[in-house]
Formats: sequence, C-alpha cells, structure tokens
Amino acid sequence: MKKLFLTLLTAIFVLAACVNKPTTENAATGVNEYAAEGAKADGIQRMQPYNYADTVRIEGHTYVYAIHREASDSLPMVVDDEGTRYADNVYRLTIQADGHPYFDRRFTKGAFASYLSSDFRAKGILDGMMCDETLPAITFAVSVSLPQSDMMEPLLLRIDRQGGIAIQRDERGEADLNTSPDDEDGV
Repeated sequence: MKKLFLTLLTAIFVLAACVNKPTTENAATGVNEYAAEGAKADGIQRMQPYNYADTVRIEGHTYVYAIHREASDSLPMVVDDEGTRYADNVYRLTIQADGHPYFDRRFTKGAFASYLSSDFRAKGILDGMMCDETLPAITFAVSVSLPQSDMMEPLLLRIDRQGGIAIQRDERGEADLNTSPDDEDGV
C-alpha cells in the first residue's frame, strides 16, 4: 500500500511539476527536465530551471504564489550508486496575500533534512514543490527523491498567517489523496 501511495504521489509531482527522468522528454512540451545539452563538461547532471505561478483562495483571502527552481553548484553534489553526479536544487517560494508581499524564502534540501531518512539526506535531491489545495491553510507538497528513480519522501510545508513555516512528513494514504475538502461523503 505504501509503495502504491509513493507511486501515486510521484505521478502527481510528475504531472504538476513536469519532472521527468533525464532520459525522457516531457510529452506535453517535448522538453527534457535536465539541461538540454545534457551534463556539462564537468559531468554533473542539472535540472533545467522551472517557474510556476498560480492563485489560490483560502479563507476569504487571495494568495498569488510563485515557485522557482534552479540547480545549484554551491550545494553538495549528490552521487547515485552508479557514480553519476547530480546538482541539488534550490526552490524560491514567494507569496502575495491580497496584493501585498507576504512570504519570500529560498529552500534547499537542508531545510527538510530532519524529516528525511539518512539515505535521502545523502543521495536525494529536492525536486518537487506544488501547492496542495486539498489541505487547510497555505500548504505545499514537497518531494525529495533519488535521481532517476521513483523513490521519494513526501513532505508538507505549511505557511501560517504570520509567514512562519511548519514542516512535517506527508503520511497521507492513497484514499486521502483522492478526496477533496468539497467531497461531502469523503469519497
């Protein structure tokens, strides 16, 4: 069941963030998520920059959020079991509340380290962030995954009314992911 949950959550991240393995192309755009020229001369795999913005309405307030991802050469490199080196990513999340600046912060895998297993701290990259409108408050689903695999650890990042953050492991099961708060009977 947990494997099915992880596979389903991975599929959600793939569809929402257009994150693919470096050997495949995004079917919708034809764009490979890793740099078009592949690994640079240094042999390090880097994901392409990613930008996404959207609006969400919560408790009578309108929030406009923007997510920006870029590979970072200043972070420690991640090396998989085959010796392939990957640049980890930095995400910048900005939010405006009712037209006013509300939140602006950069996130690295280190921000989530205490919620990750030792394997994902050492060999995972921060590769997904998307707003999860099925949960209360301003909540973002975050994933740290092993490059070129479907193995990931899902997390939740909540932003409170004062701009503070709370992080937790996402322990929802498959049934929880298939319901929305508008469903009266929970199905």
